[in-house]
Amino acid sequence: MKTGKLGDLKIVRYGHPALREQASPVGRVTREVKALAARMIELMIEARGLGLAANQVGVPRRLAVVVIEDTPTVFIDPELEKAEGSEKAEEGCLSLPRLYGEVVRPRKVKVTARNLAGKRFTLEGEGLLARALCHELDHLEGRLFVDQVDESTLHWLLRTSDGEEPVVQPTALEDALKVFLLAREGEKHR
Repeated sequence: MKTGKLGDLKIVRYGHPALREQASPVGRVTREVKALAARMIELMIEARGLGLAANQVGVPRRLAVVVIEDTPTVFIDPELEKAEGSEKAEEGCLSLPRLYGEVVRPRKVKVTARNLAGKRFTLEGEGLLARALCHELDHLEGRLFVDQVDESTLHWLLRTSDGEEPVVQPTALEDALKVFLLAREGEKHR
């Protein structure tokens, strides 16, 4: 697995090609895989996220980290085994910062994966945990929450400089995605 300098990894934004790639299996758990997982945990915590997939740091491999009961958990080559029910709730994404909207997800899921020791485990989750797991598994398939968002609920959550409550600004999907693409173009020309 070629990851370059792990310290240089950062969360990529909408428009980066890795976000639309189907991730390939990790296979053997090497020192490099463990280092990648550790760096992903650092980035997720810095960004105050609940989960992060390797695609989101530009590495399209089947590796994700999710916070479970305040503890980051690593999922290597995760697979969704079972999904039950459905519920609609607001989601955002570290690769589409400040953009939120409602998405229908399974209410309960069962996921199998391997941990950093290479041992297989199964996890069942409900509610927010089920949502986070599905969100990260979607990333590994090259899907984003905006692919299934209820567009009528899409909005920016804008911070104010004076510490007041954030401002909610409704937006159209096409307009929101243009913002990220224009920002990406600007970064390329720096």
